[in-house]
Amino acid sequence: MTRLLVVCVLVGWGTDSAAQEEPWAAMLRASSPEDTELAERLQGQLSDLPVVLRVSPGPAPSTEAAEQWRTAVALAEQGPFRVVIWFHHEPEAIVVHVAEPATRRLLVRRVQVETHQRKGRSAAAEAAALIVRSALKALAAGSPVGDVVEELPEVPVPALEPSPSPPTPPPAPARAGWGVSVGWQSTLVGDGPLGQHGAQLGMGWEGARLRARVLLLASLPSPLSDEYTRVSLSRHGLGAGVDAAVVSTEHFRLGAGLEVGLAGHLRSTEALAPGVQASAPRLTPSVYGAPTLAARWRAGPVALEANLALDVLTTVPTLGYLQQGTFVVRNSLWRAQPRFGLAILLGAH
Repeated sequence: MTRLLVVCVLVGWGTDSAAQEEPWAAMLRASSPEDTELAERLQGQLSDLPVVLRVSPGPAPSTEAAEQWRTAVALAEQGPFRVVIWFHHEPEAIVVHVAEPATRRLLVRRVQVETHQRKGRSAAAEAAALIVRSALKALAAGSPVGDVVEELPEVPVPALEPSPSPPTPPPAPARAGWGVSVGWQSTLVGDGPLGQHGAQLGMGWEGARLRARVLLLASLPSPLSDEYTRVSLSRHGLGAGVDAAVVSTEHFRLGAGLEVGLAGHLRSTEALAPGVQASAPRLTPSVYGAPTLAARWRAGPVALEANLALDVLTTVPTLGYLQQGTFVVRNSLWRAQPRFGLAILLGAH
């Protein structure tokens, strides 16, 4: 008989302990990024408690006592949740609220923020999380928390629907249409370290990912002088290209593509020494092809674009002298000529 009684007592004690350890749910109302950070802090501090914390985005209950209690009751009925937690953030304090609607108890604690300290708000957030943990631990142990809220007159409370997740912003509408560009370009042709410089004009059409355009390039003459002659050399071109967006956002676009066209090197010669006969001005045309890379930053209808290309030409002029039937090279231009441009774009181009 004694053994049977001991077994019954042990079974009864184990049943009560298991009931106490059964997890229950608490809601944390997150109305700001600060609340989300507090929820993350709190999640890590509740692993040893039989509490399941649910974070519900949405506005915090009102600061008016009667209204905030009605809201807390309505939020608790959504789960149902045993406890509802929320915070009010002030410039110099964090106000912690822990409500247990079933017992009509509300715990309110104010945590001062040391604004003169560099990590004052972080320390206050940690203290607020510890207050909530202590309150939930006491409730899990069966101890009352906070003060009893007086009975309020029955007022119909509209059912609160769970806050929907924030909608995904729609992608920025693709700009499609015509546009023009004007800017400056520099090409290294092999005539010197500074290369050829001049204006560039463009016009084209741009869609969601593809762009097609025509470019007109015109360089200022650059002098090449020695003791015998002064050569004035300039490079001009007309090309058409297509590129595709590799990266495309509302304000930034990175595109890669190909360009083909016709380039021409225009030169004129002036003799500087007796006995030297200058050749007549001449234009050397050449077909070229080029891989291109363009990076653009847009602000409204105006954009700034930097582009890089490598023009590969079929023909380039070689400058030199004809002495006693032998051609002596003076300058040999490159067949592969790097080109850099910077332009302002208007419209969808």
